[in-house]
Amino acid sequence: MDIQDYISSGKLELFVLGDLNETEQQEVLAMAKKYPEIEQEITAIEEAMLSIDEVSGISPSSGIKNKIFETLEAENKKHSATDIPAKPLQKEVRIEKEVPHSNPWKTFAVAASVVALVSVSAAIYYANQYSDAEERLAISLQQNGVLAEEVNANQVKLKSLDTGMEKFITGNFEKIPMKGEGFPMQEDALVDVFWDKESKEVLISVNQLAALDEENDYQLWAIGEEGPIGIGLVNPSRRIDLQTMNTASGAQAFAITIEPKGGSESPTLEKLVVLGEVS
Repeated sequence: MDIQDYISSGKLELFVLGDLNETEQQEVLAMAKKYPEIEQEITAIEEAMLSIDEVSGISPSSGIKNKIFETLEAENKKHSATDIPAKPLQKEVRIEKEVPHSNPWKTFAVAASVVALVSVSAAIYYANQYSDAEERLAISLQQNGVLAEEVNANQVKLKSLDTGMEKFITGNFEKIPMKGEGFPMQEDALVDVFWDKESKEVLISVNQLAALDEENDYQLWAIGEEGPIGIGLVNPSRRIDLQTMNTASGAQAFAITIEPKGGSESPTLEKLVVLGEVS
């Protein structure tokens, strides 16, 4: 028999792992007793397996060692009974770890697969968490942008209000209430005009004016001896605010009409909204 072919067959590794049946185990034991090279190879395989077990943290047991010793002892007694001297093993087969019937390396493979699966699941989970956080951040930035625009718009309004209030406080303004009563356009319309006769400055405060479509504007008129003169367009959405109009002199009344976008040279009387006479 070619000993090297027998060693290279892989049967010795299966013997150490416990994956051989009883007949095959007896065959390996007999060959180990007969050939020192096989005994030494078994010892080397066992030591390699134990080294791996020590690294992996698995504590070996002596069960399989005792089982093999019992088999060897029975084999020696069998040869003694037939007057065939048993050839002693040159070196004790040191197998200190009990190997289960199933290959333990399969357990490591399964464990590795579980670790890989957990790692992939964790990666997916954190990827989703990152995606959600990124989306929330984008929404937050968008909201902050809208808020910043609103703050800027309010600052502009506040600055305009401060300017109007400063003029109002420092000037000598007369209040001219303007109402829509008696006019079919907007009977609930309410606007106040503040006019300083000395400086000729005009301010207007909108209390109630309906919104218009994009093709029309409200226009303020100062009515005097020379007839109505347009002194500016009125923004109906600017409430609690003082809008600055053009100057007016010698006005006897003020009126607001609805005109085409940008205003007109003369008022459209059938679209008169409010009128207020100077006292």
